[in-house]
Amino acid sequence: MVLVDRDKELTYLNSALSETRTGRNRMVVIEGGVGCGKSELLQTFAEHATEQGAVVLHAVGLRQGEARPLGLLRQLAGQLPTPMSDTNVPEAHADTSVEHFGEALHLLAKTAPVVVCVDDVQDGDSLSLRHLLRAAARGRATRILLVLTDCLHLPHQNPVMKTELLRQSHSLRVRLDPVSREGTAAMLNVTRETAKDSALVDRLHTISAGNPLLLRALLEELRPSGPSAPADPTPGEVLQPLEGGLYGQAVLACLYRSGPVALALGHALAVLGEASTPQLLSRMVDKASALVDRNLHALRAAGVIGADGFRHPAAAATVLADITSSHRALLHQRAAVALREAGASSSLTARHLLSSQAQPGARPATEPWEIVTLRDAAEQALSEGDADTAISFLELAGDGCTDEPQRIEIRLRTALITWRVNPAAAEYRYLPQLMESMRSGALSPAALGSLGKLLVVQGRVADALEVLDRLSPRSDASAATAGIHPQLTSMLVRYGYPGVEIPDEGKPSVPAQEANDLSYERVPGLPLLRKSAEHLLTGTSKDRAGAAENFLRATALTDSTAGPVCSAIETLLHADRLADAECWCDMSLDEATRRAIPGWQAMFGLLRGQIALRQGKLEQAVTSVENVLRVVPERNGGMLICGTASILALAYTEMGRYDDAARQLDQPVSEEWRNSLYWLGCLRARGWLHLATNRPHAALSDFLSVGQHARRWGIDHPLLVSWRADAAHAWLRLEEPSEAARLLATPGDQVTLQAPGARVVLSRVHAAVAPLEERARLLSQVVERLHACGERLELAKALGDLSETYQALGDAARADSVRRRAWHLARECGAEPLCAKLAVGSRTPDRAVEEETVSVGVGGDAEQGVAVVKLTKAEHRVALLAAYGRTNRDISKQLYITVSTVEQHLTRVYQKLRITTRQEIPVNL
Repeated sequence: MVLVDRDKELTYLNSALSETRTGRNRMVVIEGGVGCGKSELLQTFAEHATEQGAVVLHAVGLRQGEARPLGLLRQLAGQLPTPMSDTNVPEAHADTSVEHFGEALHLLAKTAPVVVCVDDVQDGDSLSLRHLLRAAARGRATRILLVLTDCLHLPHQNPVMKTELLRQSHSLRVRLDPVSREGTAAMLNVTRETAKDSALVDRLHTISAGNPLLLRALLEELRPSGPSAPADPTPGEVLQPLEGGLYGQAVLACLYRSGPVALALGHALAVLGEASTPQLLSRMVDKASALVDRNLHALRAAGVIGADGFRHPAAAATVLADITSSHRALLHQRAAVALREAGASSSLTARHLLSSQAQPGARPATEPWEIVTLRDAAEQALSEGDADTAISFLELAGDGCTDEPQRIEIRLRTALITWRVNPAAAEYRYLPQLMESMRSGALSPAALGSLGKLLVVQGRVADALEVLDRLSPRSDASAATAGIHPQLTSMLVRYGYPGVEIPDEGKPSVPAQEANDLSYERVPGLPLLRKSAEHLLTGTSKDRAGAAENFLRATALTDSTAGPVCSAIETLLHADRLADAECWCDMSLDEATRRAIPGWQAMFGLLRGQIALRQGKLEQAVTSVENVLRVVPERNGGMLICGTASILALAYTEMGRYDDAARQLDQPVSEEWRNSLYWLGCLRARGWLHLATNRPHAALSDFLSVGQHARRWGIDHPLLVSWRADAAHAWLRLEEPSEAARLLATPGDQVTLQAPGARVVLSRVHAAVAPLEERARLLSQVVERLHACGERLELAKALGDLSETYQALGDAARADSVRRRAWHLARECGAEPLCAKLAVGSRTPDRAVEEETVSVGVGGDAEQGVAVVKLTKAEHRVALLAAYGRTNRDISKQLYITVSTVEQHLTRVYQKLRITTRQEIPVNL
């Protein structure tokens, strides 16, 4: 055994032994905290005394309940070389045994000094101690040295005995202090063969607080093991004791050895953590403050705890694991009560309520103050970005709430927050119960409105219609004639604008601001956005895109604004401002990704895919949706997955990847999917796949089915479904232009034409059924509008239609020129089937462009003549316009090509003409 920092104490003991040899009785009391090395020092001294020829007797105090009367004397008597060694003396003859022990001890002391060692004297029985003190009294020259170890701050079985030890005039008290930093380095040197790492020594000393037991446990636990493990630590090595390791077990042993009150305090400290205070601990263990303070002082003196709790998380975790589950639940409940009474934060109190419920057999959180605390803590956690904790708090509050309306309100709030992190879980965990409560009539009007918004977010149109009809029932006659449900349609377009109400006559309106409408003031720009959204369905507002962009500039992305932000971006999309919609959607998606909120990432990711489809960026649309599938926790069973399938299927179809598109649509379809808005998207995507694979009858069936659902649900509006244009395409493929014209002549078509984007798409279909003489003019207008808004794929299709029109009119040159432009656009979009269609019946467009050249004369003088340079027709057109001072953007608009294509043509012109700037292009090309 190696002792460090104990040379002074051993000197005191050896001095006392020397005095005992001269015939003087002495007594030494070694004091120290639990684990401070009292027993090791006593044993080391006993070995030294034996080597010096002294007779050493050793006894250990036993805890109350384990001790027998005269327990210490019985242990010592068994070590005497006399008949007294028979320790089985009846208790009726105890006094006789005591007298025999004293006589035998004095006889033994005549032959050699006698050292009587008693460890843990605070646990020794008082009768044995009185007789030992009498035998070693100062007035009797019997060469007896009595060495006792006493644990500081722990009570004796007989409180008077501690004072009695202090009264002994021939006694010496030796206080064991914690091991110094130098002592820690020495122990490290012995254990790991080096102590050169100063940071390692400091960390060991800090964690153990110089307690030899804890320090030895640390060194043993962190000792490298295995044949390849280095014997020395790496300089700056970070020590991390593990839960349940030797260090944690040593801390737990110190608590048990310190008594029941200290153990209870240790358990309470492990539960409370950094929030612990003496007052809270006193309430949790139900002990007097003076007793709690005394035991805390003892634990700090021993190095078991620091000023704020355990010195390392591994110790706290080990102590916490020592508590039974039922007692741990009780401690967490007591902690919650104590924290509430002390005015602690709702979040801290709620965490203990939550931890209590994690234990089996815990009492449910049914008290009104517990429900309020959990709800407040949930909102606080949500404001800090911790949605998972907020959900846990609300679920616990909902399970314990006995008031049915309040429980429904909590469940609705939980569902909305769950959608933020796991959209699929929000559907199957909460919506079935909420729908059941709604059908039983248990939901208030406010709760019905919230449930309707939640269903709209999930795209569950049929369920949302059922909820809204309970709010304001409408007759079947009005439903059949109107075709548009005013509330549901408005919510589907503007579900993110809280406070917008729709009266029975079907025209959206914005209510007057109320004094208690805090959300109205909390979100800057929302009033103007609401006012603009008032006319979103009717198309009468000219400034809705401007209002949406102003709102986006002034609004931060939060839980209360995520819906409005998404709706504002959709407003820009519907207004054909695709570039602006792309920019704002990318910013919102980046913010959602940075904050790791899967629900927001999915929402903006899907919107980004829709924007990319409109822009003709097919690969980007696929990438956006695949990112959505990566971030959502559950990829099966949710409406969101149905939405991703429709976008992927449309993109794959345009790219010619028909097998991939079919796989997206070939999924088991639940009844919930068939009643959702996302299912209409899947039907539309399937219809376009049928058209692409030459099955127009099947495509027409899908498109008409979309229209039937839209009319039945009351959402027959172009911003939500565009089934008329799709069905008209199918009729044209079936060579039934009259049916297509009849479909476009319906009253619903007039409503559809109010939407800018839908108007352009339908104009192309109108041109297809118009007389040949008018078709070129109509298509030219469509091409101009599509080029202005940036819908490249639709532009390529419209140019293809225009090329066919010119061909039918006998203008082959213009038809071929327009076809080449369409082909280049289709290739940039990645629409391989469209590229193939545009190349049918003519030379491959890219080769034609390269082969058809124009010979031009450039520069030269009288001697050298004019140099002849060959430019392609496309290069020649671009060069001519550039020579006349047109900008690249002007050229792209006039020739219906992208700015990038203009730049490529100019680069080749510069190379062929051997010039560097557009100012050098000859004007006489």
